[in-house]
Amino acid sequence: MSERKPKRLETLDASLERRMADCGLSNDTRQFLRDLHAAEKQLNDAFQRAHQGGALEARVSAVYRRMYGRG
Repeated sequence: MSERKPKRLETLDASLERRMADCGLSNDTRQFLRDLHAAEKQLNDAFQRAHQGGALEARVSAVYRRMYGRG
């Protein structure tokens, strides 16, 4: 991992925080969106690894189908 990636993520997180503050969202809504954003990052990372093939691809595909349906 490069030194720049954490700074980039911090910048993205700071940008997200600013946008939520600008919208006047409640604390509960902001926490929900933080959790959703973190889950989205994890899912995207898993899909990137899944493109390498193998058992992980099958597991990620199965989870995706359960979460979002078949089509």
